[in-house]
Amino acid sequence: MCDAGREEQRWGNRLVTAIAATGADRFHAALERVSLPAGMVLVEPGMREEYAYFPDEGVVCLLSMLDGEMAETATVGSEGVIGLGALLGDPAGRHQAIVQIAGSGVRIPIATLRGLIRGNPEIEALLHRYIRCFLVQVQQSVVCNSLHSVRDRCARWLLMAHDRATGDGFALTHRALAEMLGIRRPSVTHAARSLQDAGLIRYTYGTVTITDRDGLEEASCPCYHVVRDTFDALLGPPQAKSGNSAAGSPPKR
Repeated sequence: MCDAGREEQRWGNRLVTAIAATGADRFHAALERVSLPAGMVLVEPGMREEYAYFPDEGVVCLLSMLDGEMAETATVGSEGVIGLGALLGDPAGRHQAIVQIAGSGVRIPIATLRGLIRGNPEIEALLHRYIRCFLVQVQQSVVCNSLHSVRDRCARWLLMAHDRATGDGFALTHRALAEMLGIRRPSVTHAARSLQDAGLIRYTYGTVTITDRDGLEEASCPCYHVVRDTFDALLGPPQAKSGNSAAGSPPKR
């Protein structure tokens, strides 16, 4: 940290926290706070990506579509960024990025961030570490979708959502969860009922509440811990969940 004022700042996004700690004043000055309502599409296939989004809270899903069917390829929350393709030189989006669970965050023009990366090896190194984590998540998802049961996969996804939500309850329909996992809705309904009967979650009127976090982790496949531990090892553990009212936050859009 360069001064006492910067030390007092707190950010909801781990990457933003790490980048701000390098003393990159231009990065902080270029950030714009944004709301991320459920259903908001941040990127469409073929769409030119103008901003990189850093969620503070909420869940953004990257989806791929084939023959009219879609499935999630990655989940991004307070640990990451939307806009990797553009940062790596691909101007057009290759996936749909949609806000699945409402939240908020900050955004920065892609051109600005790319300029900062070129001029700051610390920021470049941080983003390289994040890319390594992101690749582990995508690779583990392939393994998970091929080898593990729907119930295990549901538990894994709910744990990931819980990590990124501000509380134990969040809005999520069976239809949305089925789309994320690339399976039929009845399969998700059966799996969710099994988790609820075990006392691990409560599902009412489109809202899922985690009632037994430890039990849900036991019910999940090992993929959840593989991905979480990778992020913690390379980016550091997340801060305790809190509001985003820290001094120095950029103005809300």
